Amino acid sequence: MKFNRVLLVLNSEKPGDEKEKLVQQVMPILSPNIKELTIIQTESVDELKEACHQSVELIIVYGGDGTVHVVVNELMKIENRPKLAILPGGTCNDISRALSIPQNLKKAAESIVEPNIKTVDVASINDYFFLNFSGIGLITEASENIDDQLKETFGRISYFISAIQQLQQSESFHFKLTTDGEVVEEEAVMILVMNGYFIGTHQFPLPTISIQDGLLDVMIIKESNLQTIRDWFSLSYTHQENEEEHQIKHIKAKEVIIEPETIKDVDTDGEVYIKTPIKVKVLPEEIDMIVGENFIGEE
Repeated sequence: MKFNRVLLVLNSEKPGDEKEKLVQQVMPILSPNIKELTIIQTESVDELKEACHQSVELIIVYGGDGTVHVVVNELMKIENRPKLAILPGGTCNDISRALSIPQNLKKAAESIVEPNIKTVDVASINDYFFLNFSGIGLITEASENIDDQLKETFGRISYFISAIQQLQQSESFHFKLTTDGEVVEEEAVMILVMNGYFIGTHQFPLPTISIQDGLLDVMIIKESNLQTIRDWFSLSYTHQENEEEHQIKHIKAKEVIIEPETIKDVDTDGEVYIKTPIKVKVLPEEIDMIVGENFIGEE
């Protein structure tokens, strides 16, 4: 497929020579299929936001989940939005994984020039947006307590080290949850609101989650113990049987309001800048994205 005007945004903490290698890898694949290609290296969030407002038909983003998160929030301000493609360049790249985009850069570039374009849902959270997930409790604590040196040395493994540390220290909190008007009050160590289905490079073991179904998937994790881990890996088989015996509760909804007893930080696509209470709504079919050939969505 030929594109007329395309913007390639390089937003990564990697050194300049690594970015140059990236360009050398993908340009022979991209350039024959693009009439006018603009490349911008952004060095700040403000530069990244500004780049998103260029008049193009496709934006290709090289970066991690945080970069894609910023771009999606800017695109939601634009009425006639360009299509969006991702070249994975972060630690976990969960958003690109949820779209079945190859993690190999050359293969990811090839998927752009032979595009499989799907319109995906976006979730609003208060005055912001996300593609993959938002969460409070254990997941936020794990994100906030990742040691920078550990992350630089071990990459995505650092998230699991932090999660294990927090698992041993986590305490439950009281909350009020409203899903499509139905109210419950419970205790939990973590609540996730999913639009995608990857966290920390791992796919959620629940096949009914879809980024195209017009629904959010709420996961309430009641305790952090061995039974919870067992329940996590058997999610796809339990199907609500004897739900009161399980440490994980699953609810599908279009609108979710979470009101903890005390104010909590919210992890949104790996970025922590929002505080509770939160109101999350699914916005069906909002952004056209180039996905991988193995992407399984709604027909």
